[in-house]
Amino acid sequence: MNVVTIAALVQVVIALGVVAFQAALVAGAPWGEYTMGGRNTGRLPRSLRVGAAVSAVIMLAQAGHYLAQAGVLPPLLASTANNVVNWVWFGFTIAGVIVNAISRSKKERNTWVPVLLVSAVCTLLVALN
Repeated sequence: MNVVTIAALVQVVIALGVVAFQAALVAGAPWGEYTMGGRNTGRLPRSLRVGAAVSAVIMLAQAGHYLAQAGVLPPLLASTANNVVNWVWFGFTIAGVIVNAISRSKKERNTWVPVLLVSAVCTLLVALN
C-alpha cells in the first residue's frame, strides 16, 4: 500500500468520525461547545442541528470520494473532474483549519484543529498524486 492510499484511507476514517459526531449532534448530544463557534452550550438548537445534518451528508460524500481514491470503490468521476474535486476537498479542509483555529471556543479549537491538520496533510497528499 502506498502513501497516497494510506492518506486516502486515513481521510475516510476522519470523515466518518465527523459524520458520527454530526449525527450525535443531530440526535441531541450536548456538545454545542465543540462546534459552530462554541456559542451553544449543551444541545444545539434545531436550526443548527439541521446544519449538522447537512455537514454529515457532505462528509459522507467525502468519505465515498476518498474510498474511490484508495481503490476501494470505483471512481464516479472522470480523471480531470476527480483532480478538481481532490483540490476542492483540500481547500475545504484548509478553510476548516482556519475557521476552527479562530473559534472563541477553546474546546472546539483543541478538538478540531489537530484533526483538521491531519486531514489537510492527507487531502494534500491525495491531491498531489
